Amino acid sequence: MLKFKTFCRSAYVLLYVITLAFISISPKTITTHINGNGIADAHGSRVLLLLAPLLYSIVAELVIHATKRRRIQAGLRDVNFILASEYRWIGALIVIFVVFVIMMWIQIN
Repeated sequence: MLKFKTFCRSAYVLLYVITLAFISISPKTITTHINGNGIADAHGSRVLLLLAPLLYSIVAELVIHATKRRRIQAGLRDVNFILASEYRWIGALIVIFVVFVIMMWIQIN
């Protein structure tokens, strides 16, 4: 369980670091919404970039909680490796991570 929690938490720390780097290179106002035609129709402060890692942190902590409950129910709390069901969550978190980084990159450009 420790390896899984370490992965999840280090991923959102890395996302915060990437976000701070994006904030430092972004203009004062960024695109906050792009319509169906690909045209920016809403703008906001660059601090709004912090919403992505905040949401990711919440999702990651919910995933940690759900996997911890599943391990306790299965009697596998002290097993020191990542279970097969947890790899599915890791895959989902990686996809969300990549989507958030791409989304932030599009917002600042």
